[in-house]
Amino acid sequence: MAHIGHPLIGDADYGQAFATKANRLPADVGDIVRAFPRQALHARLLAFRHPSTGELMRFVAEPPADMQALRTALGTLPGRNR
Repeated sequence: MAHIGHPLIGDADYGQAFATKANRLPADVGDIVRAFPRQALHARLLAFRHPSTGELMRFVAEPPADMQALRTALGTLPGRNR
């Protein structure tokens, strides 16, 4: 994602661009972002057709608590309406 200008929070290999951006965040939000221990990437919904039966397989997994807390913190930033 970094190659298209959207580095992931917590990506040690390619997320360094976001580490620089985190320094411009309000202190409380920046602390949460810098402390996030892993890549902030989650698929809430995955769906595909089973290769043998053709049945539509659908899986839903809500984001884990730490990711929801990160999303809440980022949602407090000006210009965010989520």
